Amino acid sequence: MKHKLLIIDDDRTNVDALSRALHGQDVEVAAAIERVKAIELARERLPQVIIAGVRMPGENGMEVLAEIRDLNPNVQTILMAGPAGVDEAIAAMKRGACDFIPKPFEKRDVLAAVHRAFEKSALLQENLFLKDKLKKNQAPAFEWGKSRAFRTLLDRAAQAALSDATILIMGEAGNGKEVLAQHIYSNSLRAHRPFVSANCASIPENLLEAELFGYRKGAFNGAWQDKKGKVQEANGGTLFLDEVGELPLGLQPKLLRVLQEGEANPLSGGLSRVDVRIIAATSRNLRKLVADGLFREDLFYRLNVIPLHIPPLRSRPEDLHSLISFFISKYCKKTKKANLSVNAGALRMMEAYAWPGNVRELENAVERAVILCMGHQITPEDLPDELTHASDASARLFIGQGMTLEEIELAVIQNAMKRNNGDKAKTAEDLGISLRTVYRKLDTASNRVSARAAPVFSVDGTRKD
Repeated sequence: MKHKLLIIDDDRTNVDALSRALHGQDVEVAAAIERVKAIELARERLPQVIIAGVRMPGENGMEVLAEIRDLNPNVQTILMAGPAGVDEAIAAMKRGACDFIPKPFEKRDVLAAVHRAFEKSALLQENLFLKDKLKKNQAPAFEWGKSRAFRTLLDRAAQAALSDATILIMGEAGNGKEVLAQHIYSNSLRAHRPFVSANCASIPENLLEAELFGYRKGAFNGAWQDKKGKVQEANGGTLFLDEVGELPLGLQPKLLRVLQEGEANPLSGGLSRVDVRIIAATSRNLRKLVADGLFREDLFYRLNVIPLHIPPLRSRPEDLHSLISFFISKYCKKTKKANLSVNAGALRMMEAYAWPGNVRELENAVERAVILCMGHQITPEDLPDELTHASDASARLFIGQGMTLEEIELAVIQNAMKRNNGDKAKTAEDLGISLRTVYRKLDTASNRVSARAAPVFSVDGTRKD
């Protein structure tokens, strides 16, 4: 996170002198000369360090600092005081202020105190992070797969977590994009800040702007007071934008402003400063949306700083067993059952299924099986119908004896068509043939094969007519 410092002093000369002293020190400086502005800046900018005067005319400087510490208990406070305020400054240091600068101050004293305060803030943050990580390590690990592809994904996610860079998670629906986003957040330096989630596809378009960016009092009928949006709620932390490809074109410049300028623009105007790390996710091809004029190119490149692609479950079958074990353990604990195993027949069915709904569908199937299982082993009877019928849309094809070449071709194409929800172009791509060939095979094979449907075989290899 950026080095942020807030100066609070009623003397404009002091404020200007401090700002000059800190110029070129890689510190983002904000200043306030009265209480209301100081609280507002502390809430918006979340500074790690504050330099404050002990005495302010008409204000109790220590009360102002107490309010700010309520917002952020870990903020480091450096006090300034002339000879008359030294006793108050010493008392404040006993209550947690980290340093003291006498007035009039020297630049070297200011820089030394600020350096110490930021060092202390960083050490405190690291300590909290390590404690949180230790606590999380006592819970089950992120065991969603052991394949080379998945472990490579997690290695990249671990590297990305330690930066503030924007991340774009891509993958089919049900692949666990939000779970991966939470995993990144939990291992980031912002783990003690808010994690706020918003699904751009599930919020009605006419409400999405207010939901994401908030609104000012009077923005519309019924807006009786200011309301923070998801962006402002995530200030200092992480905002997860699921299905970002569904964000309307009209709102995309507002998100771009958050990424480029660190500013949120609520309904009815008035910019507010925000410091937000954004993790976005999509199941759509954003490059194609850009080409079609449905997504801004500049926003795409701002989101795509660190791209992470979750491969579909069907492309990493070696992860299936570990996922099944993970979910069985999870739902046995939840339902207070002894840990179950899976018998050979049920396991063959689960291995034979293509899981078009990916990890989410597998988790739902295992949860159902654990609940319905009456013995010590999950059997085929405990599994959903989609798995028990090999002719289902996503079942893998088992070729047996007695099929003609035409029957095999038609069966392969029909199963691929079902797996791709009738998408002939995707079917052609999956099978490595031209779209023209798919149309021709479907037409000619269906005409030549007898009235009965092309046979599909169940997982045990028996023919089902």
